[in-house]
Amino acid sequence: MNKKRDVKQGAQQLRCPSCGAATDASDSFCRECGRTLASDAKTNGGVSGLKGLRAFGLAVIALAAIYAILQYGGRTSGNQEQPSRPIPIADVGGGAAAAPQPVTPRMTADQLFNDAMTAYEGGDSAGAAMFLPLAITAYEQLAQLDLDGRYHLALLHLAVNQPEAALADAEIMLDEVQNHLLGLTAAARAHDVLGHEDQAAQYFQLFLDAYTPDAAASRPEYIDHGRGLPARRELARAYLQERGLLPDGS
Repeated sequence: MNKKRDVKQGAQQLRCPSCGAATDASDSFCRECGRTLASDAKTNGGVSGLKGLRAFGLAVIALAAIYAILQYGGRTSGNQEQPSRPIPIADVGGGAAAAPQPVTPRMTADQLFNDAMTAYEGGDSAGAAMFLPLAITAYEQLAQLDLDGRYHLALLHLAVNQPEAALADAEIMLDEVQNHLLGLTAAARAHDVLGHEDQAAQYFQLFLDAYTPDAAASRPEYIDHGRGLPARRELARAYLQERGLLPDGS
């Protein structure tokens, strides 16, 4: 009798894992909520697979944490792909991909120059107003400027209607390299904006005298501005012709 009572009490202790209602071992469905009853349901609403589910959940969390470390922690292993970096404009279409290089202040200044002049020459006044001051500040904060960077700064100063500053940049270039083509054209344009037509004409004439195909390919900064130099040559010729200082067709 006691044995039967113990069996009966054990059966009554089986619970639905969903609603907690008492079930019999022979029940396939909960009589209260209709849930399918697993054969391994335990007493007091427990489920034998609970530990397994918890272990699975912890494993998922651990994998997510490892992924976050690999993705954002700044370290890679094996053939793990390095995080992408912005591609400098000068490298686009340059052939074989080069290893990513750290972004330097000069690279930042050059990128701002490209953005500023693209906006300025494209008539994007909002973009020009935003990028021009940033680009000027970026170049002025560099510890040292080469001739190419100095020419960029002169063009930026002209774009923001600061011809005195542009002329100062041009004179620094010409002090370093006499008859530097970019320095001559920058000085001529600065003098023209200042209303000094005689000086502008003088620098444009010096530019034409120094300009030859060989000269236009003799320095790295000339090559970088290879498309601009022929346009500057035509500007110089037109400027002098308009003032009767250069015969037509010469």
